[in-house]
This record gives sequence, C-alpha cells and structure tokens, in this order.
Amino acid sequence: MNFDPSSATRPTLALVGATGRFAEAIASSLALRDDTWGEIRLLAPGVSTRTLSIRGREQTIEVLREDSFDGVDVALFNLATEITHEWTARAVAAGAVVVDASAAHRSDPQVPLVVPGINGDQVSQRPKGVVSLPGPVTWGLIDAAHVLHHGWELQHLVVTGLIAAVSKSDQGVARLREELHTVASEPTIGLHPGDVRAAVSDLPVASPFPAPLALNVIPWVGQADEGGFTSSELAVSEEVRKVLGLNDSVPVVVTLVQVPVVLAHSMALHARCARPVAIDKVRQACVAAPSLVLLDEETGEVPTPVDSVGIDPRFVGRIRQPKGAGHHVDLFVSADTIRRGASAMVLIAELVRDEIAGS
Repeated sequence: MNFDPSSATRPTLALVGATGRFAEAIASSLALRDDTWGEIRLLAPGVSTRTLSIRGREQTIEVLREDSFDGVDVALFNLATEITHEWTARAVAAGAVVVDASAAHRSDPQVPLVVPGINGDQVSQRPKGVVSLPGPVTWGLIDAAHVLHHGWELQHLVVTGLIAAVSKSDQGVARLREELHTVASEPTIGLHPGDVRAAVSDLPVASPFPAPLALNVIPWVGQADEGGFTSSELAVSEEVRKVLGLNDSVPVVVTLVQVPVVLAHSMALHARCARPVAIDKVRQACVAAPSLVLLDEETGEVPTPVDSVGIDPRFVGRIRQPKGAGHHVDLFVSADTIRRGASAMVLIAELVRDEIAGS
C-alpha cells in the first residue's frame, strides 16, 4: 500500500499491547476511519515475530523498549494492569498522550475516565498525561444509563450483568467450549446433583471459573470485596458514577453473573429517576442515541448476545415500567464490549490528535 509522503508530518500513533482480540478490534476501527495518522507503531512486551494488519498491510509487532515512545504523539495502551504504570510513565515522559484500557488509572481522580459522546470534553483535562477507559462491563451499559440520566436524572440504578466467558480471556472461552463439548452428548446431564461437576472435573483446560459454566450460571465475577460485593461489581459501580458525574447519594448497585456465552455481555437495568418517566419518551431517546439500536419486542426482536457479536452498536430493548411506578424504568442491553471499547479508544485518540493539530 502506498502512503502519501506528507504522512511524515502527521502525528505518530503507537498501539501498545498489539496482540489479541482488543488489538484486532482497534485495527478494524482504524480501517474504518479517515487515515490521518503518520507512522503507526505496533508494540508488545516480548513479541518480535507476530504481525497485525494495519491500513491494509501486515505490519510487524515490535518489542516494547524504553525508547519505543520517541516521537510518539498518542499511545494506546492495552497491557496487563500490573505493568501498565511503568510503561505509561515512560510514554508520558517521552511526550506522548496515553489512552489506557487497563484498570491501572481508572480510579485516579487526576485521570479522566472518558466515554466519547458522554464526557469527551474531559479528554483535554489530563494533568498526568493519561486518559483512561472504563472496563468492558461498563461499556455495555453506559450508553443506556446516560440516556436515562440525561433525560430523567438517575436517583438509583440497579444493574444485573450477564457476563460472557471472554471476561476470563482466551482461557475462559476455551474452558467453556471444552465443557460444552463434554456435556452436549449426555441427554440426562444436569438433572442430578453433582453430575455436571463430575463430567467436567478432568478436562485438560484449567478452569478460571469457581464452578462449571456449561449448563450453569455463576453469580460471582471478581474477588471478594467490602459489603459482600465483588471487586468487579464495585469497579463497575464506581466507573458508572465517574463517567456520568453522579454524586455519592445516588446508589449504583451491581450484580455480575457469569453465563455460558462466548463474547458479548448483557445487562438488565432498573432505574429510579428524579423526574416522571414516559416509556415512549425513553424509546425515542434510545432511537436518537447514536450508539444504541432499539429493538421492538412486539415484533419479536429482543437484544441477545449472539446477535451483538462483532458489531459496534449496543442493542437495547425490553423497555418497560412497573405498574404505578412512574419514576421507574427497566430495560435490557446486549453489546460486544470489545468492539465498543476499541472504537472509543480510537475516537479519543482522534480528539487528542485534533487538539495537537490546533495547538
């Protein structure tokens, strides 16, 4: 592929952690946007022979080094949390603006937690040179929650997240597939106590889940934390609160349930709002939201994770209201949060790029 020589004057972008599904989703998102970047560097710790398709050609993923950020304007990070602080500090010291997908910076009050279309103006408010992204579960629900908060002002939000096996990376997906293969040919399995556990107990793929996932759901995602919640549940609560600017008096109660789905997450939302809620107005607001696709259950369409895989929009439906509860509303969302997060990361990079060009 031939590039315009003027690309040398365009800003340089680095993708740090250029392996796996998330990196592939970023590459896919870049391919759908105007090509306004100059050099795009692909970096990963300890990788030297793999490639990733960028702008229509296979490009080598380089080993992440101390000098990798020389001349980089924007660095998109997707590293393990435990090594992210070290490398983001080096990138910022070299003059790059960091956009980080890990959990390393999300709770830092000096690091904006940004969702384009909701609080994108905060990209420019980065005293540490870092912009953070919410976690995968939050990406699935934040657009619908914003619609409700913007239109009717949230006073209480209850979230039940149905979390796909991909939350445990490739190991979780592989384990689910092994379990499903094992139980699929047994017509009576699941009818007797302990039979599913016994059937999957000797599988070669180690399980990252605390119980069998095939033919089952597991109401436990994350580590034990305060108040009986898990660390993942509390993280989603705080991310929603930070992105939407909710004050401490607004409860955000999250329950996460691992389900035997491969990729896309789903969420049931119950909200109590400050102003009376008209269901037809909620439907109209969801239709108007650029990030949501409203499905009409009256025609047999409801959001499901298998229909959400590989696409950017979030499907929303099952919009309803408890009888006599005019300030309440319930809805259901399914989303491929890997695609959503990757697209948002690219949009944030473009906001930074435009800021650099205008300075």
